[in-house]
Amino acid sequence: MTTKDVTPVSLTCQVETLVTMVYHDGMNSEVLEELIEYKFAPGPLLAVQGFANTHSYENDEELLRDPDASRRWLVEAGLIEASAEISAKDQEELLELRVAVRALLNANHDDSVDTEAVETLRRLAAEHPVKFEVKPTGGVALNLEPAASAGDLIAQTIGIISQAQERDEWRRLKICPASDCRWAFYDSSKNRGGTWCRMEVCGNRNKNRKYRQAQTSSK
Repeated sequence: MTTKDVTPVSLTCQVETLVTMVYHDGMNSEVLEELIEYKFAPGPLLAVQGFANTHSYENDEELLRDPDASRRWLVEAGLIEASAEISAKDQEELLELRVAVRALLNANHDDSVDTEAVETLRRLAAEHPVKFEVKPTGGVALNLEPAASAGDLIAQTIGIISQAQERDEWRRLKICPASDCRWAFYDSSKNRGGTWCRMEVCGNRNKNRKYRQAQTSSK
């Protein structure tokens, strides 16, 4: 959104400037939190967490099953404008982005690097430059208004990831390793040592599974 006080610009070169991040009024945090349920990421990173969880491995539920379904959920979550359209190519890129984001979150457990995910993110970032707003005071802020298109949403998501990395929040967003869960959760533990989205469910289930396997092997 452009006003007399805010001028959107695209920055494609490296700059040294303070970038602030705040929620825009359109983002529906209630929809995102209802989907995520627990262990919410802070600030705009919540949108990335919600996007990563648009497929439920536990219930085999897909919220982005086709362009129309993707548009409905993204509008409901306040991530794109109500007038935005999602084409078949947009749908393909959104799913590519989700796969890459989830792979990077999975790598956050041990700070490893998923090269395929990195290449996908690099390509999408080149195709959809991140947009910033420059205010009259000289302050620079990531444009977090509801995106006008799927391409703008992809750019915005990459921008949120960038800022979360600078704030050392990104490494705390992880994928639960339980094969029947795979939920994206935010690890707020002091030493960033959390493994499971819910220790009392996924963690205990894994312990019980290992115990049964050990008992079977000893017979």
